[in-house]
Amino acid sequence: MLKRFNIKVPTEYEEPLIGLAERFGVNVFTSPVIMETDRGETDYDFTGETTVSFIVSDTEQKPDEIYTQICNWLKETGLEATKPEIEEYSDNQDWMAGFREHFQSLQVGKNIIIRPPWEHLTTEDENKIGLIIDPGMAFGTGTHETTRLCLELLEDIDVAGNYFLDMGAGSGILSFYLMKRGASAGAAVEIEGAAVENMKKNAALNGMSDRLKMECSDIESFKPSIPADGLVANITSPVILDNIAILSKMVKPGAWGVFSGVNSTNAEKVRKAFKENNWKEVKENTEGDWHGFYLIKE
Repeated sequence: MLKRFNIKVPTEYEEPLIGLAERFGVNVFTSPVIMETDRGETDYDFTGETTVSFIVSDTEQKPDEIYTQICNWLKETGLEATKPEIEEYSDNQDWMAGFREHFQSLQVGKNIIIRPPWEHLTTEDENKIGLIIDPGMAFGTGTHETTRLCLELLEDIDVAGNYFLDMGAGSGILSFYLMKRGASAGAAVEIEGAAVENMKKNAALNGMSDRLKMECSDIESFKPSIPADGLVANITSPVILDNIAILSKMVKPGAWGVFSGVNSTNAEKVRKAFKENNWKEVKENTEGDWHGFYLIKE
């Protein structure tokens, strides 16, 4: 039996909750709370809240204890009025089905359309770059602010012929975009095995199973075959701070870097770490409490 604890919180609490899930050793995924508008089929307003979902197995973990610790954390954080919603699933039940029902086509940036495989590009979107994502237990459907920040920053970079690294690749969405923009090769690295399997399915949907290297690894263990022309990392602030020196050695001088997953609380620490590791900031974008950075390695 699986239990899913859904915690709806202001977006600035998303990253700390992800860290809490990592300490518990449970799977976690997030989805921003959106409101549909009457401006068009793919238009949404973001409410400033995010639902963080912990997936807990009663055969591998102790759901009641984890639930109690989540409630204690919420109380200590000043969110005692927030109560996790509990959903239960049998072992053969698809717990992602409810999320899939609400995943619709979405435009990001100037020229990117993200869609699930059960929807098709409209005539007016045929000239845009289409990315097909079947949501699974992986971060990166395009609805999250940090994914959008990465895609919007990548739009302004000439990646034709580049070999890139996508660290913390999640669903693979950023790698797929880079390949469709003309990158010659790339490696998408993700620590979660379930996410890598989902990424491989998405790679097939986007027609690049044989063109993109997909690897299950942590940052420290991954060894790129050659120094990269560019690197994208949509990972949390603590992971960036712990690994920026390693990531910096994976690219050649003059390489571009796009980083996100950084909230306002940690933004200044991350900027300092970039500077100490010889990254020159070109552009910084924000959405809500999230920051995205476009840099050049000196």
